[in-house]
Amino acid sequence: MRVALVGLPKSGKSTLFAAVAEAGGSGVHLDRPDQEHLAVVKVPDERLDWLEDHYKPKKKTSAEIEFLDVPGIDLSSDAGRRHGRMHLSAVRQSDMIVMVLRDFRRHAESVPLYRERVNPAADLEELHSEMLFSDLEQVAARIEKLQAAVRKPTPDRDRNVRELELMQRMQEVLEDEKPLTEAISDPADVKMARAFAFQTLKPALVVLNCDEEAASGGEGDRFGGYPAIRLSARIEEEIASLQPEERGEFMEAMGISVPARDRLIRSCCSVMNINTFLTASESEVHAWLIPAGADALTAAGQIHSDIARGFIRAQVIAFEDLKSAGDEKKARAAGKYRLEGKHYIIQDGDEILFKFNV
Repeated sequence: MRVALVGLPKSGKSTLFAAVAEAGGSGVHLDRPDQEHLAVVKVPDERLDWLEDHYKPKKKTSAEIEFLDVPGIDLSSDAGRRHGRMHLSAVRQSDMIVMVLRDFRRHAESVPLYRERVNPAADLEELHSEMLFSDLEQVAARIEKLQAAVRKPTPDRDRNVRELELMQRMQEVLEDEKPLTEAISDPADVKMARAFAFQTLKPALVVLNCDEEAASGGEGDRFGGYPAIRLSARIEEEIASLQPEERGEFMEAMGISVPARDRLIRSCCSVMNINTFLTASESEVHAWLIPAGADALTAAGQIHSDIARGFIRAQVIAFEDLKSAGDEKKARAAGKYRLEGKHYIIQDGDEILFKFNV
């Protein structure tokens, strides 16, 4: 799962990226501000920590999310716009977009204003319009090719006709300045459109980078039609630079209960509709991310194709049931373990042992 961080210049996007990467990731290099930077971040999960304490395994493997820092997109000039478009392919290759908006007033003397303003609503409108225009260009180019293709009696003509109808419908929505999520709902159309990785078809989250005293916004907020969270990237970067044993005291002094990294990851998983399932033994405890609604066979294949190929059944227990019981023996006595088939829908927090034969 890859998340692209996008924003206008001086939004604090790269500061947030550095905080997230340094607090729980690897691979961050910020020596070239005009380049994309990638960090692989471990997903914090107290359930995995509990399983580690319980099983005392040789290895603990957290689920991971990739965060991509895309250079600031300066839409105030043609040169800046052209430079920003050089990085759009990286955004298209990501699974989700996080739009970081400047909402801090302090430090204006050291952090110059973009367009001489602090206006997150206007900044979001500008980013959104650029993504709409980029998708519209892509759709228009595809329509031109399809119009030429449907004139020929090829084996793919029927499919091309269906795709042309879809593209024309999407063009109308984009010209109406609406995202592509409002153009399609039929699963077949969604599948066809996803092949083109349109930006306004991707799940998106807004991060309002604000002053410290305003950074305690609750979960479930919305801004400009998008799910949103508030945080102070500057404070989070300072937290990330501290030793782990010092972070708790500093966060308490600042009135921060949960680090931004944890809130950001949790919000991304929610927007992406992602669940976590767990596997545990004396050799390894492992957390796995999986789309909500995925079945046991899909989960088995995520671990290894041989497990899916030889799938027999899945032994499942909800993590909270295991934790409440205290150990496997008591959980079994309470009837909390159950056997499920390949079509069982994975629930968030399931601990699973797959039985298979190859």
